[in-house]
Amino acid sequence: MSVLHRLEFNPAAPCRGTIVAIPGLAESAATLAITAQHWAGNGFRVLAIDPRGHGQSSRWTADLLKRHPGDVIVEDILADLNEWLSGADQPPVLFGHSAGGSAAAAVAARLGSRVSAVVLEDPFWRLPVTPFQDRDVAVNAAATLRRWQAVSDAERQAEIAELFPRWPQDELAAWSKAKADMDVALVAQGDVIPTRAWPTLLGELAGTGVPVKIITGTIRIGITASHRAIIRSLGAEVAVVPGATHFIRRDDRQLFHALVDSFLDAALPQTIGGTKG
Repeated sequence: MSVLHRLEFNPAAPCRGTIVAIPGLAESAATLAITAQHWAGNGFRVLAIDPRGHGQSSRWTADLLKRHPGDVIVEDILADLNEWLSGADQPPVLFGHSAGGSAAAAVAARLGSRVSAVVLEDPFWRLPVTPFQDRDVAVNAAATLRRWQAVSDAERQAEIAELFPRWPQDELAAWSKAKADMDVALVAQGDVIPTRAWPTLLGELAGTGVPVKIITGTIRIGITASHRAIIRSLGAEVAVVPGATHFIRRDDRQLFHALVDSFLDAALPQTIGGTKG
């Protein structure tokens, strides 16, 4: 039985392919719903995942936390992919945001040529390269999550709206519920980056011909100019959205969707009657 919960969004038109979408740390499949609905409107079946400890998925045990959590997250997803993709005509697209981006890249590298494309929204990759979280960062993040879980939904929504005034109102409820549902134990442990070095993953994806698009911002972001230079040297595309924070798809939804749409149109051209049009 699967440990992972997912939400499925299906296109009304003939299906162009499947996007497997992984949210950031302390978010959920539901926080991806607006973008998933957009992709479904463009002909994609979208499977939005709750990683272990997120949303409605299974919780973390003490034994699992002794392993490297970033690797466990990847193994969980890989264990369910065959069932999720049963009957799919095309290799999937992998999407991930933040920690979900680091997981998506690791999953895609394991699948190699069985992936059509990879899209990452400001993935959580450390530089210097390391799979480990700073202990003080993990402690502070867990304390913040506990505080959010102790207040009301309305208070959480008001606080995040003040902190990120560009976020659309229709994003706030799912974000708030994801915080209420999150397993604090994972945030406190903190090591959510898979152990395989991210430049190695990008090199492997380039070697198998899988196109990769990374979208980042300019304010409080994880992908810095130094990251971007390494990423481009390894054959991946990088788009920078001026004025956007770590949450690009919320700060500039229209531009984020346009960037992903154009990338997927190039990687997966529209099909008519089973052939490329």
